[in-house]
Amino acid sequence: MRLTKKSKYAARALVEIAVNGCEPIGVAEIARRQRIPERFLEQIFGDLRRAGILESRRGAHGGYCFAVPTDQVTLLDIIEVLDGEIRPAKCSAGGVCYIDDAPLCSTSKVWDEARIALEAVFGRYTIANLAEAEKESRRTGREAATLLN
Repeated sequence: MRLTKKSKYAARALVEIAVNGCEPIGVAEIARRQRIPERFLEQIFGDLRRAGILESRRGAHGGYCFAVPTDQVTLLDIIEVLDGEIRPAKCSAGGVCYIDDAPLCSTSKVWDEARIALEAVFGRYTIANLAEAEKESRRTGREAATLLN
């Protein structure tokens, strides 16, 4: 199982929106700050808007903002919206064996354990947590840059 660029870019962009605060921010600005292709980010935001995570606002002060509190949006939510459910193997999460007409083997337990562990890790991190860490990183980074000058 590999996470797609969609999920990775979405996490970065959502953290950027959260760091920006309550004010909507445009796709072009987020794409510039995070070095994400703008057209790809528009597609990602469309998926997240349809999922009810983001909302868009039109007008001169328009852009994207969260439709739900950032402490209620986890990395797991984002991954599942953009990449589907986490399944390290076809037979995990109640699936069937990848070999036609074969019963589930003892390895299916391993794949289920891996799925549960991944879901726990991704479910533990909210956009709010990551945004606070990012703010701290930017603050200490600026202080370090100031000390060097």
